[in-house]
Amino acid sequence: MKRLTLPVVLILALAFALPAAAQTTNVFLLISGSLGDKGFNDSAKAGLDMIKAKYGAKVTTKYTELGADTAKYAPSLEDAGAEGYAVVFCSNNFRSAVQEIAPRYPRTLYVMYDGWVEGDIPNVYSVQYKNSEAGYLAGVLAGSMTRTGGNPKINPDNVIGFIGGRDITGINDFFVGYIAGAQKVNPAVKIVYNYVNSFTDTAKAKDQALIQFGSFKADVVYHAAGRAGLGLFDAAVETGKYAIGVDTDQASLFPSEPAKAGLILSSTMKRVDLTLAGAFDKFMAGQKLGGQKVYLGVADGVIGFAPLNKAVPGAIQKEMDRIIAEINAGKVAIPSAFSMSAEEINKMRDAVNPNK
Repeated sequence: MKRLTLPVVLILALAFALPAAAQTTNVFLLISGSLGDKGFNDSAKAGLDMIKAKYGAKVTTKYTELGADTAKYAPSLEDAGAEGYAVVFCSNNFRSAVQEIAPRYPRTLYVMYDGWVEGDIPNVYSVQYKNSEAGYLAGVLAGSMTRTGGNPKINPDNVIGFIGGRDITGINDFFVGYIAGAQKVNPAVKIVYNYVNSFTDTAKAKDQALIQFGSFKADVVYHAAGRAGLGLFDAAVETGKYAIGVDTDQASLFPSEPAKAGLILSSTMKRVDLTLAGAFDKFMAGQKLGGQKVYLGVADGVIGFAPLNKAVPGAIQKEMDRIIAEINAGKVAIPSAFSMSAEEINKMRDAVNPNK
C-alpha cells in the first residue's frame, strides 16, 4: 500500500479541521422617497445599519433610494429577487408591487413594514404599527399643554393642531388617536388640521402651520407628514409656539439650533429601526416569518415617546407615564382608522373642528 506523503497528510488534516466558509446573507432595503427625512426613512436605514453592526461579515447590506417614481418599485423588487437576496425590506408604499412580485421569488423573504399585504403570501412578513397609539400620546400631551396656565406661549383659546402628509388611512390613524388622546384630558379642545398632500413639501407644511398658529391660535401642533413636517418646526420658531415631532426624537436633530429644539415638546417614536433589526434576528434564528401579519405598538416597544421638553410641567409628565403604563397593560381603548369607515373618521374630525 502506498503511503501518503507528509504534505498530502497535512492538506487533508487542514481540510477536515477548518470550518466550512460561512455563508453570507444578503439584505436589501428599498426606500420610497429619500433619506434625510429625519424620521421614517432614516429610521429604516438605521435598522439596516444595526443589522450590519451586529452581524458583520455574516451579512452584506445594500440600500437604494427610489424617490417618488412608483414605476421603479416593482422592477426593483424583481431585481432583488432575481439577484437572490435573502431578505428584502420595504415600506407599505411598495404593497402593490410586493403582492405582484413576491410570489415569483419564494426563496426571498420580503419584510414589509407600516402595512399589511392582502391575503396570505408565504414569503411576506407584514408589520403594521399602532399609529393611533402614537397619536393618542401626542394628543394627551397637546391637550394637556393647551390648558396649562402661567405659560406665556399658551393662550386661552384651547386649540391645538395637526398636519398630516396625506388624507389616507395610515395618517388618519395618527389623527384619530390624536383626537381621542386630546379629548381624554381636555374634552372641550378644538383641533385645526391640514393635509400637505405630500411627504416632502416642507414649504407648504410650514405655511399650513403658520396659519394654524396664527389665524386659529393653536398652541401646539403635531405632524405626521414625513420630511414635509420639518416645515412645522420652522413655523414654530417664527411664532414661538410648540410642536410635536414624529417617528424619531426630532428635537435631537437640531443640536446647533437650540431655539428650534426648545420648541419641540417631544416626538412620538415609531421604531422602524428596531422592527427591521428584530425581524432579521428572528430570520437568522431560523424562525418562519413568511405569511405572518403582526400589529405592533407601545407594549411591543416600537411605539413610544421621546424625552419630554423641560417646558412640560411635572404633573403632565406624570400623567404621560401613567397613560403609557395603562396602554401597556391593555387598559386603554384607542380608536384606529384601520377599523373605521370614512364617515366615522369624518365625524371625529368634525367634532373637534373649530370651523364647525
